[in-house]
Amino acid sequence: MIDRAAPAKIRAKGVAKTFSSEGRDVVALQPVDLAVAEGEFVCILGPSGCGKSTLLRIVAGLIAPSAGSATLDGRPITGPGPERGLVFQEYALFPWLTVMQNVMYGPLVRGLGRREAERRAKTQIARVGLEGFEQHFPRQLSGGMKQRVGIARVWANQPDVMLMDEPFGALDAITRNILQRDLLKLWLEERHTVLFVTHSVDEAIFLADRVVVMSARPGRITAIVPVEAPRPRDLLAPESITLKAELTRLVEDQVMGARGEPSRLREYVN
Repeated sequence: MIDRAAPAKIRAKGVAKTFSSEGRDVVALQPVDLAVAEGEFVCILGPSGCGKSTLLRIVAGLIAPSAGSATLDGRPITGPGPERGLVFQEYALFPWLTVMQNVMYGPLVRGLGRREAERRAKTQIARVGLEGFEQHFPRQLSGGMKQRVGIARVWANQPDVMLMDEPFGALDAITRNILQRDLLKLWLEERHTVLFVTHSVDEAIFLADRVVVMSARPGRITAIVPVEAPRPRDLLAPESITLKAELTRLVEDQVMGARGEPSRLREYVN
């Protein structure tokens, strides 16, 4: 049970971001307030270019907000830290290292002895189903296998928080579904706090405790929708279909509104 009455693990308060490009300012993110509880799985959902990744990168400490503040356990986020593990759509593996070496890299950099780093890496490689591929290089792996390595590498660092930016967006539908189930299994075992960016309504429903819906650019939070169905979730169940229609309408309204057009989804769900 998520205790949302407890102090927030992650908190964004009035967080906004403006980028300067070719002599003009581009507002990527309007002021955002968001609190994520310890052990909660929150998906950020919205159209492309709505500021989802910008918000995630502020929480990661990769970029600074133009206004407002982001905190982790009540402490200001001023840069990256080992308590936050990042998984991106791009696999970001070292191509000259094997699977084992990639997964061991973080623990070794953090000062763990080689024996303990190897033990931890073997455990995580097994958890993501890549036993037997320890000595393979990234070029020898499929896209789904590379992403498994990326997840294992982050988990080997034992972070408190997982920050995931459309990690399965470049994969085919079947591989994506498999990795969603695998990720959910791993999360249920350890209950890391997860902030997960996606533009897939189905993915958000399948994974999240709550779905944060963002507007078209400049991004702002337009709704926060709880997903109350027990896991594992059946996306064809009536409650899932109803929730999918609601979330799709919320996102579509933002896209169509940005174009100055009314949403057409109501024609199909009314």
